[in-house]
Amino acid sequence: MNNENRQNEERMEDFESFFEESLQQYRPGEVVKGNIVEIRGDKGLINFGYKTEGVVDMSELDGAKVGDEVELSIVKMNNDGVILSKKAINAKGDFSAIKEKETSGAPVEVKITEFVSNDNTKGYRGRVGEIEAFIPENLIDINLKDIDPAKFINKVLLAKVLRVHGGKKQSVVVSPRHHLLDEVKKKKDEFFTKYKVGDSIKGVVKTLKDYGAFISLGGIDGFLHKNEMSWGRVKNPAKFLAENDNVEVVILEIDKDTNKVAVGMKQLQNDPWDEASKKYPEGSSVKGTVVARKRAGYVVEIAEGIDGFVPNEEIGWLKHTKSTLNIKDMVEGRVIGYDNERKRVIMSVKDLQDNPWTTLKKEHPEGSVVKGTIKNITDFGLFVDFGSFLDGLVRKNDVSWREEIADLNTVYKVGDTVEAKILNIDEDKERISLGIKQLEANPWKEVTKLLPQGKAVEVKITAVNKQGLEVELPLEMKGIIAVNDLDPAKASVDMYNVGDTVTATVIKADNKEKQVILSIKKYLQDSERRETKEYMKKMETSEDSGFGNIFMDKFDK
Repeated sequence: MNNENRQNEERMEDFESFFEESLQQYRPGEVVKGNIVEIRGDKGLINFGYKTEGVVDMSELDGAKVGDEVELSIVKMNNDGVILSKKAINAKGDFSAIKEKETSGAPVEVKITEFVSNDNTKGYRGRVGEIEAFIPENLIDINLKDIDPAKFINKVLLAKVLRVHGGKKQSVVVSPRHHLLDEVKKKKDEFFTKYKVGDSIKGVVKTLKDYGAFISLGGIDGFLHKNEMSWGRVKNPAKFLAENDNVEVVILEIDKDTNKVAVGMKQLQNDPWDEASKKYPEGSSVKGTVVARKRAGYVVEIAEGIDGFVPNEEIGWLKHTKSTLNIKDMVEGRVIGYDNERKRVIMSVKDLQDNPWTTLKKEHPEGSVVKGTIKNITDFGLFVDFGSFLDGLVRKNDVSWREEIADLNTVYKVGDTVEAKILNIDEDKERISLGIKQLEANPWKEVTKLLPQGKAVEVKITAVNKQGLEVELPLEMKGIIAVNDLDPAKASVDMYNVGDTVTATVIKADNKEKQVILSIKKYLQDSERRETKEYMKKMETSEDSGFGNIFMDKFDK
């Protein structure tokens, strides 16, 4: 019996030894099944058929309780016990999934845990499931300008798998930027397939600029120029839109090669120009504000979406005085036409004003006498203000019939009041010609009557100079006797004095030089010829033609 018991005990020891040997086949990394036999705080004891229970962190079992069967992986085995983990099993599945997505290009979810920056590493660390992940700094986002790393911590992002590291310490390099770029390309392709020019589409104001706005259309940005926001004039887009506004726009242009899309808002409303000719008929008067200066004239904003245009020649009646308008001036004009190409109402400001030329000709017709003030004296004449919109000009040769005044300043001064006759009104050249001498009859028309050529006249000397004598004539005319036309017996001008009276013959009346040319020498020659002629005539008629009688006749004389 004792032997038998001994044998049984030996068999039991052999069985236990065999059992222990079988248990010792467990190795770290193996997956085992067991039951939760006890929970102590945050740790659970797992009976999985080993000589000792394994220990697992209960946070990995997601609400499991005593008695539940769990599948775990052996993390570590030593004399202190067996460490089990659910994460290790998950990591295997996560790693396999990551490998598949690396091949397919599908994104993975990565949770960012920290930002690291040192000599060897600069980027973000995180986890894809149970697998450690790294994101280089320049691959965290599409827009890297003024980026704050803190805003990504604890965020879950979709990322593209770039590289997978297997082995004992599994890890992965991922890129949210690559995923975002793939999504942008995908959405752009979808956009260009779905939409065409003329389609309306809803979007969100992404960025606002002085010159327009960028509208997010879902995968692509459209540019909304400020001129396309309203049919009216848009100076400040911020008065029409704000960032993050929801808007509806019309596609105006699509360029697939450059991925550019131009959009407009005003196209969703009726163009006010379509009703311009009805609202502002030709001949009606309109008001507006000057908003721009062009080479040919001025742009005037009449109403929202309706511009007027005042050509330079329609500003005022004075063509050569260059009438101008100023930006922000309020102007009124008459509608005289339409520029359908530029969508402008053509206006005439001067049409609502009296034509000053018509008024001038009515109040001061040619031939009328006006009184005015000398405003300016020039080498060529006098400018006279006689209350008109334009000064009249008295040219130098229209000042006097009798003399050509070399320097008008010797006779007139600025501010003098003068009378003059309107000689000519030239609207095209914008000139008003006046004449002072025309206030009296032209004395030169009387000269040929009073002083015909060959007539001998007795005149008084008014001036003696090296050139000859100046003498006084009727009608305040000036006579000139040149040195070579003096009496040969006293050819020197020094033999004549102012105030002396001399007799001379009229040679010619020089209207251009405004003087009458006379000659004492010619008078003497003519007198001698007359005497000789009379003498000869007397001889022919004498009854006694003998030499003695002739001699006695001559002697008696």
